[in-house]
Amino acid sequence: MNLRSPMATVLSVERFVPPYRYDQETVTRWVKAWLGESDDPNALRLLPVYAAAGVASRASVVPIEQVFFPRDFEGQNDRYGEIAREIAVDLARRALASAELAPADVDLVVSVSCTGFMIPALDAYVADALRLGPRLVRLPITESGCAGGVVGLARAADHLAAHPERAALVLAVELSSLTFQRWDRSATNVVSSAIFGDGGASAVLVGADHPLASSAGLVRLLDADSFFFPGTTHLMGFRLRNQGLQIILDRELAPFVEREVKAGVDAFLGLRDLSRADIGRWILHPGGRRIIEVMTERLGLRPCDLAPTEAVLAAHGNMSSVTVLFVLDEMLRCADVRAGEKGLLGAFGPGFGAEFALLEFC
Repeated sequence: MNLRSPMATVLSVERFVPPYRYDQETVTRWVKAWLGESDDPNALRLLPVYAAAGVASRASVVPIEQVFFPRDFEGQNDRYGEIAREIAVDLARRALASAELAPADVDLVVSVSCTGFMIPALDAYVADALRLGPRLVRLPITESGCAGGVVGLARAADHLAAHPERAALVLAVELSSLTFQRWDRSATNVVSSAIFGDGGASAVLVGADHPLASSAGLVRLLDADSFFFPGTTHLMGFRLRNQGLQIILDRELAPFVEREVKAGVDAFLGLRDLSRADIGRWILHPGGRRIIEVMTERLGLRPCDLAPTEAVLAAHGNMSSVTVLFVLDEMLRCADVRAGEKGLLGAFGPGFGAEFALLEFC
């Protein structure tokens, strides 16, 4: 498969970091107190996971005491909707300002979130607040989990490949702290509480024929693809309970990624007549420290190749769909990327599936 002309050019990437930040030691103390209420004599056996998670600190949109003593499902979801709307509007305004575009220039809004329910979705509230439209395409992506950031960029790029003179706005907001289930002292919930954090990110993209595509870009999205693995729906997701969203993380998740990541990456690149040797920058979602170790080993990467991934995990935890956009921003801010250098953007998500995008830095 020969590479076509760029599908889209990213003009800006913006972050939202919540106001309440806690180091892992503080979180561990709260978890220890929570688990200590259990009658299970082995309830504290998983506490060492917190020190080994690769997370130094995380942020939440509510104080930690409200995380560990949540409202009922209705109250938590109402809180999600109120806070997520504010975050998304702020991110949209900042991304458009950084890209030097007006709201009227936006032709598509993609909103990505899996940690709460809203109908209409975030994109409608952003469109209303910024007075977008009246001609406007909206695409909410709500069940892609950690892969959602790549999915959002890819679907925006698809739209811009069909309408190369237009612009798109991608928003991702995840408030994992509002999904914490106090009643659930399962190993899955204990482990997930060691890594997940809140955050938001936005990006503005333009098509190849847009006036800013050749003069103001950060990175070009050349191509994207999706891979589905049958028989793996049990590996990751949420179960909707009366109390709220209960996390699903199967113990076979890391072994599965270890088995499949090399073949998946090589298949994506091979279809484009490329190999791992052609990739200079790796922008991969950090599912957790073990997943980073698995990707480094199986893909034959150097420790420095995933330094931005590790840095985001350490400072912010796993923010689901938001995380890979933070890693891209970290790469753009801190790495000495060269014009023309190729990068691979990738994440796994519920389904189970893999999402990849081929980048070229400007």
